Amino acid sequence: MVRIGAVDIGTNSVRLLVADVDEKERLKTAHRMGEISRLGEGLDRTGVIDEAAAQRTLDCLERFVHEAEYSGASQIRVAGTNAFRVARNGREVADRYAQRIGYPVDILTGEEEARLVFLAVMSGLSAPHGRSVVVDIGGGSTEIICGEGERGTQLISLELGCVRLTERLVRGDPPADQELEQIRSHVREIFAEKLGAFDDTRMDRAVGVGGTVTAFGALDLGLTKYDPSRIENHLLSRERIASIEKHLCSIPLNQRRDLAGVSRGRADIIPAGAVILSEFVNRFPVSGVYVSTRGLRYGLVLSEARKVWRPQGEPVGN
Repeated sequence: MVRIGAVDIGTNSVRLLVADVDEKERLKTAHRMGEISRLGEGLDRTGVIDEAAAQRTLDCLERFVHEAEYSGASQIRVAGTNAFRVARNGREVADRYAQRIGYPVDILTGEEEARLVFLAVMSGLSAPHGRSVVVDIGGGSTEIICGEGERGTQLISLELGCVRLTERLVRGDPPADQELEQIRSHVREIFAEKLGAFDDTRMDRAVGVGGTVTAFGALDLGLTKYDPSRIENHLLSRERIASIEKHLCSIPLNQRRDLAGVSRGRADIIPAGAVILSEFVNRFPVSGVYVSTRGLRYGLVLSEARKVWRPQGEPVGN
């Protein structure tokens, strides 16, 4: 076993994973944490990462790196996503973080992020075979990947994120019908423009990852306390996705905050995420979406483990 730590710095949240991985890439979670820091607050309006948001995120990042070190991780990888990619000061903030924590902060391209997410999701499926389409709904972007096995053959990162769409289009509480329709129209427009080349003629399974999808899983199961082991591989039907979306978009913020699985830092942006998820199942010919709790941080851990177990680049088991 090799113990590896990974920190995913997202637009809305920071997530830590420390896990043991063996030479057959079997992964056992030792420690995982997540916290809302809203790095991308105001980014859509200003084009830069706000200093207060940067400091909140750095405070969280330092604690998570210390947790990984204390947990005995022999390697730690830290990566940032959409907020760093689009902000004019993204590289500057990443470099400042690296200096403080003593580890490089990689700014992933949209394609790199999508490939790592697909690897992570496929590693956790109970029956990883056939052709799959994966959606990762984040705070700043949404990744959609199609492929078989662990390889994404078609992938794209879209400028559709819960934080971005909420800040741009939502003013009411709950969101007004007109605001929701603006989000829906925008998502449909981006899907029509960017997903035209995706082959959806043969699709065995759809999988969703990210805070919106896991919240849907918790709500569908009626959990009173968030439990990732209960929602992993849970199937959300089209009908239930539509029903949960309608409910989330019709109740005020204070009620959304009280729902199991919907963290207080996600409650304000989940209506936008709900619309993205609903439009995703309308775009692809699938009966529903399987829930995955294995997001980007799992892909980061697996990719680092491969550097240990496949030093010559030879794939395990092939």
